[in-house]
Amino acid sequence: MKNLKSIFITGAAGGMGSSTAKLFHKKGWFVGCYDSNKKNLSKLQDELGDSNVIYEELDVTSKKKFQKCIDDFSMKTEGKLDIIFNNAGITEGGFFEEIPYQNHMDIIKINIIGVVNGIYSAIELLKNTPNSLCISTSSSSGIMGMEMIATYSATKHAVKGLTESLSAEFVRFNSRAADILPGVIDTPMISKDIRQNLPKSGIWRLISSDEIAKTVWKAYNSNKIHWYVPEELENFEQEVAKNPEEAREILKANGPLSSN
Repeated sequence: MKNLKSIFITGAAGGMGSSTAKLFHKKGWFVGCYDSNKKNLSKLQDELGDSNVIYEELDVTSKKKFQKCIDDFSMKTEGKLDIIFNNAGITEGGFFEEIPYQNHMDIIKINIIGVVNGIYSAIELLKNTPNSLCISTSSSSGIMGMEMIATYSATKHAVKGLTESLSAEFVRFNSRAADILPGVIDTPMISKDIRQNLPKSGIWRLISSDEIAKTVWKAYNSNKIHWYVPEELENFEQEVAKNPEEAREILKANGPLSSN
């Protein structure tokens, strides 16, 4: 795979990760597909085949397992990595105290520790690849924390802050860091109840996961740090900065988790 650009994707077996794997494979990249869901990985393999693709089961909370997957990937790409897409994530809705403690810990382990594991494992490959990109999935809840997904929101704020810091640090070795802040993306994480209450237009409309894949592609060809999907979310972030109390009430009344 010496002459191919390469991308390593976590959470690759469904939703945003799957769409991204398909897009980059179509564009002729070598694609590493990693997920804890072996069944869905197999389905992706049936669709993409085995040419210029590697599939491995991965628990991102294990640094040891993550490093092994990176090492296997590196053998295929001769130590190069153009993009690592830290996309694996989980959530659970409910009032903070009603969600079991261990479930909170699982969200933290996958959504932030998993990202740190990925970056730490891939850092040498990123250094070896000029203009490489570390891109991670944050969230619109990383702009303003949302009720009913408190710990999830906290992890996405953490991803956003980590990205900003690394975007400054990585210039030392000609690499970049960016994140994607999606609104409501059409993935299995969106429950039936939420789908039924979503507006047909506006920033909280349901958006295809293909838009995330296209955004990863755009990010590789840019130095921009934060990518908002839809783009109107950037205006929402400005509103939050000006008046977070008012933004909180707007979210309660008209946000993606409101009952209106």
